[in-house]
Amino acid sequence: MRTIREQLGEEAIIVSTQKGENGGVRVTAALDMIDDLDDPVMDHHHGPVTEDMADLLAEALERHNVPGRLTDRLLRTAGSLHSGDPVLALAGALDTHFRFAPLPENDFRRPVMLIGPPGAGKTLAIAKLATRAVMSRRQVNVITTDVVKAGGVEQLQALTSVLKLHLNTAHNPADLKRFCGARADRLQLIDTAGINPFDKDDVAGLKAMIDAVGAEVVLVLPAGCDAGEAAEIADSLKTLSITRLLATRLDMARRLGFMLVAAEIGQFRFSYVSTSPQVAEGLAPINPVSLARLLLPAQTGIDSPHYGDRAFG
Repeated sequence: MRTIREQLGEEAIIVSTQKGENGGVRVTAALDMIDDLDDPVMDHHHGPVTEDMADLLAEALERHNVPGRLTDRLLRTAGSLHSGDPVLALAGALDTHFRFAPLPENDFRRPVMLIGPPGAGKTLAIAKLATRAVMSRRQVNVITTDVVKAGGVEQLQALTSVLKLHLNTAHNPADLKRFCGARADRLQLIDTAGINPFDKDDVAGLKAMIDAVGAEVVLVLPAGCDAGEAAEIADSLKTLSITRLLATRLDMARRLGFMLVAAEIGQFRFSYVSTSPQVAEGLAPINPVSLARLLLPAQTGIDSPHYGDRAFG
């Protein structure tokens, strides 16, 4: 942090940190460019949130079907930050009201289990997480409990075979516990069958699997999911102690309010988003700035030095 402040000044903030290759750490920082919070006369890039910018943020959130009560809270917080930059104003509000935390890369104490409704993209997300681990030269153990759906095992097996990984198949909690207990020195990734979040038997069966290994549970929801449905799904799965949200298929939809609603109702941390069907790419950690960029598309005419051609990069 000392080096960052020497380069960018005292107003610099850390947006995200990621472990890089060879043990290094990649730190992403941003500068809010605040001159004097008490000075009401500031230019466009350094001033408080203007009425025009508040309207822009409100329209963007409405376009994403974010509920009015949540929109109001985000706008109030954005306005209190005195940033004339729309991306940073929204990012600051998101950072205030939500938590952002990708999965730890070197903490193997708890297996990582992806859950969600059928067709959410869990299996592909497991393959992407496994690919990230292999490319980072980390050991990984992949397990599937999706033994009912036709082709469920075969799909993941085809993906893991490319990585030269053995796929373990768990038919019950005892199987799962045995597979996880044998590989406590590495990342454990568990794929699960799609569940009906409103079916008590489905949820109870999944909870038995989670409890058997004390899994870190990540909810996978696809873009295009209705915000109201996302809220009900998050609420109905509260007994599963879900910690994180992973959103998929962001390249296939333009309404992302479901992410904010699910994270708010379930108190989930934002972890990753998937923006491509390709296994080797398109899975990125998300932070307040990248989420703000996704919510504020370039075609709205945003004037911000923190907005590039892509949300991630």
